[in-house]
Amino acid sequence: MAVVAGTVRGNLTLLQATAITDRWGATHYGRLSGLLATPTTTATALAPFAGVALAVPLGGYGPLFVLLAALSMAAVLVVPWTVPADGPGRRVRAHGSR
Repeated sequence: MAVVAGTVRGNLTLLQATAITDRWGATHYGRLSGLLATPTTTATALAPFAGVALAVPLGGYGPLFVLLAALSMAAVLVVPWTVPADGPGRRVRAHGSR
């Protein structure tokens, strides 16, 4: 399980780097990478506390994992609407560029 989790984490690192440059170009890469990583970093830091805080009112960890699975499925369903307005694989130009 640890090897699978490490593989997924490594792939997500590569995917994040590719997604930023594919969608918005290399200009301001550091700033955009930080903005994209902020929600994930925050969720990772708060997850242990939030898991315990939600497990109690939900009646245990079983219902909590069902809730997490439902939220993950909702996130998957939203993905098609995250494509930039110019279409997949096209870079959106910054104001003033030609």
